[in-house]
Amino acid sequence: MRPAVFGFGVAALLTGGLVWLSVSLGPAPAPRWTITRQVAAHRALVVEVDTSHLDEAGAIARHIADPVQPRFTEILVFFHRPGTLALRRRVQWTREHGYVETVYP
Repeated sequence: MRPAVFGFGVAALLTGGLVWLSVSLGPAPAPRWTITRQVAAHRALVVEVDTSHLDEAGAIARHIADPVQPRFTEILVFFHRPGTLALRRRVQWTREHGYVETVYP
């Protein structure tokens, strides 16, 4: 067998395997939350998040705030359901009080 033919065969098998793998895994799941807006000023960060999983607000806020805490004195993360502007939860982080979650009716 000629090397060029052998190389083409190997490439075809690898490509076919990758296509099968991507098809078998299906589409990626929708994100559980999305940052829709963020503003920073005067060492404060304000982030707005859309999510249907409001019970995860504390964990989402930590995921957002933990990496940037050294840059800010206060971080506010506001949570809304997708497609609405009605405030449902707020998680505030400060150095003095840590994380404080407020639930709105």
